[in-house]
Amino acid sequence: MNTIGDVKKVSPTKVVEVWESLARVHNATSAAIEKDMLPSAGIPLGWYEVLAHLNRAPDAMLRFQDLARLAGITDSGASRRIEQMIKAGLIDRRSCPVDRRGVYAHLTVQGKAAYEKAHTVFVRSLEQNLGSRLAAEEADAVHAALSRL
Repeated sequence: MNTIGDVKKVSPTKVVEVWESLARVHNATSAAIEKDMLPSAGIPLGWYEVLAHLNRAPDAMLRFQDLARLAGITDSGASRRIEQMIKAGLIDRRSCPVDRRGVYAHLTVQGKAAYEKAHTVFVRSLEQNLGSRLAAEEADAVHAALSRL
């Protein structure tokens, strides 16, 4: 038996099964949220994620590179998305006061309002598409396991 301390080591087959399950749930849930987000909130899920990261950031600002990393997109993908969101008035570009080469994305008042509307849709969709399929104990167990990763 393979163990790490007192914990039984997970087999490679089980690790693959876990990965495939995570990917399947993420993809299906993301697609369902996307389907709800655009007609109800007026923005795609990817934009909501950018707004959510900025909403949680100090002074509602993040460097473009940090925002790309948090949103899980490439720097060039982040630049395109940010440019689209700037044109929509949801964010603006700010220079770094310390390093003039640094550029920040900043949440605008219009962006904050869009985030709040979209967040309501996001939570409702999550509850319908994920929360309704889990018992409270299961949700706690999944959260605890994923938190260790």
